[in-house]
Amino acid sequence: MEKYFNKAIIGNGNILACLDEKAELIRLYYPYIDYFQNIDTYSLGFVYPNGDHVEWFKYAFLVNQYYDGNIIYTKLKMNDVDILIRDYALIDKNILVRKIKFNQPLSLMVYSKVNSTPDKLVSGMCVGNSLIQYAPDFYMTTTSNHKIIKSQINNVRDNVDRADLKLEDYIGMSDDSAVLYEESKEITLYIALESELKKSFAQIEFLKKQNEEELYSDVKKYWREFLEDHLNYYIENKEFTNREIDIIERTILMYALLTNKSTGAVLASPDVDERFSKCGRYGYCWPRDALFINEAMMELGMEEDVNKFYSIWAEKTQLSNGLFEQRYYSNGELAPSWGVQIDETASMVIGISKLSNKKDYFRIVEKAVVGMINFLNENFISKPCYDLWEERKDSHLYSTGSIYYALEMGRDVLKDFPEYNHLICEIDILQPKILEAIKNEFVKDNMFVRSKFNSETDISLLGAVTPFNVVNYDDQVAINTLNKIENDLKLPNGGYLRYANDGYMGGNAWIISSLWLALYYIEAGNFDKARELYNWVTMHQDDKGFLAEQIDRNSDKPAWIVGLSWSHALYIIVGKKLH
Repeated sequence: MEKYFNKAIIGNGNILACLDEKAELIRLYYPYIDYFQNIDTYSLGFVYPNGDHVEWFKYAFLVNQYYDGNIIYTKLKMNDVDILIRDYALIDKNILVRKIKFNQPLSLMVYSKVNSTPDKLVSGMCVGNSLIQYAPDFYMTTTSNHKIIKSQINNVRDNVDRADLKLEDYIGMSDDSAVLYEESKEITLYIALESELKKSFAQIEFLKKQNEEELYSDVKKYWREFLEDHLNYYIENKEFTNREIDIIERTILMYALLTNKSTGAVLASPDVDERFSKCGRYGYCWPRDALFINEAMMELGMEEDVNKFYSIWAEKTQLSNGLFEQRYYSNGELAPSWGVQIDETASMVIGISKLSNKKDYFRIVEKAVVGMINFLNENFISKPCYDLWEERKDSHLYSTGSIYYALEMGRDVLKDFPEYNHLICEIDILQPKILEAIKNEFVKDNMFVRSKFNSETDISLLGAVTPFNVVNYDDQVAINTLNKIENDLKLPNGGYLRYANDGYMGGNAWIISSLWLALYYIEAGNFDKARELYNWVTMHQDDKGFLAEQIDRNSDKPAWIVGLSWSHALYIIVGKKLH
């Protein structure tokens, strides 16, 4: 069965764990927050005293699931058993903590199947109160201060439902294992990740000496102070509603989990659909998304991570021709991609131009400017490349507009460096030619069109006004385009499609479409309309404060990816402008 939906995430910037609505651990990333995904199945269950089968948590009734900071609580009920699970990650160690409480003494069963490939065989070993599953450079330890009374590390699936575990040896070749702990009303599991066996044993010894309540208290204090610092930075004594605060707080806490501590890169979202059955996956870093995410992070007081992104991540990822590829892992390694999108490079230059220390990155900007100039065709529009939705290869308004504005911003960064005077002159010559080309190639019937060979209405047409400043909001072409967007893309539920005839995931309203429109209306001084769109998004958060990629056109519920960094970024940007 495919695992599509993450209902909660925990982590610390080095590891990332995803849970479903019953607190089943469905994804666990190490040694980076986006790879490798090490878990196939990690299920918890209980066995009654003198019982002979396992009652798995995943079949229980969900009472409630809620956050306190980046600590997630899940309340379940099965028959006469009440279950409370508290999940979090230690801040400075690669360790997840899972505190499980029952309303009566029960034995906890842990079934763990780790992802395995022919080149990365996984084995298991049971030592003391710990189960260690391992592959080259990867050791995952499940341990507790409670005693293991049964265990099995080979052919587990045949016996685990009956709690009939049979230990034949302490070590063996298997990608799935199970352990049964002694009866108790309360048990703490620790899931520790390491690259060496000796370090795993050191983690076990460390955990033997710990008091879980003290660990919990330290983690809770850390997230409370982290949240207060960044929330106060953003709000600045301005008034926000409780529902707005819910999204702002979740954005702050989510970005902390989705930011690579070493590089400052932020994931688009924790991944789903690893087998590409519905989409191209999301657990990567796109330079385009980074333009908006980094602006939002600056508004939230996360400038240190933003500077790290441009000084470390961008330095590593920029190609010798000055361009940036479509998408990358958070550590800067190239991710699976399918073609150049020139707005990715333009977004990097525009993002740098917004920094107070933008001059520090002049070498990145200089190379990117040269790369973008070389990407213009003989008619001064973008050469064919994929559009921002990654679906069509053509010469696009959005692509060409991004070059136009990025060259202007690049000029601003480079103007104080005499050695680049020749480049400044070239930009000055090119910009009016690009502007004229945009009017010639991408205006039809006094409205903007999406591409050279495609005229369908698209929310990205607003990019000509914001963020690329090709024309002002009151330009008649922009006004006509806006009216067509309002006519063609608005759905009965009040949301907006990305573009006409969008069929992705059924063709739903996208959060970023509403917020993009809000940015236009803010530019135009129509704050009432912008506030209406912002409020619509606010009312469509999920029960934990996450914003989705889409809102289902029929059910009006959050749909597909929940916890999309781009959606959260535009919400922060728009919210700041409206308060």
